[in-house]
Amino acid sequence: MSHLNLGQINELKELMEDAFEDLISTYLTDSDQKNLLLKEAVLAENLVKVAEISHSLKGSSANICALPLSLIFKEIEDLARSEVTANIATLFESAQVEYLLVKAELESLV
Repeated sequence: MSHLNLGQINELKELMEDAFEDLISTYLTDSDQKNLLLKEAVLAENLVKVAEISHSLKGSSANICALPLSLIFKEIEDLARSEVTANIATLFESAQVEYLLVKAELESLV
């Protein structure tokens, strides 16, 4: 099972041509940094930061056609905005596993 919508990613690749590699590189660099910040926020139970960072990761993951990953970040964001700390850490761990799979797929495309 692909962790990316390959139909959409191929359309994006065709549309963007040479800029596609820059998009992937920027996404991965940005996401690596934001995942570290999200980890810190989750550990500190800083729900404002958790919501803010997961919102950003949700959008950028959707933009590169990683919809399952985007949905996990949406769940984290929704819980944080509802001030529910239960399950955030577990969802964060799921997001990290999914992110590594997405990252590997993206790296294989460029």
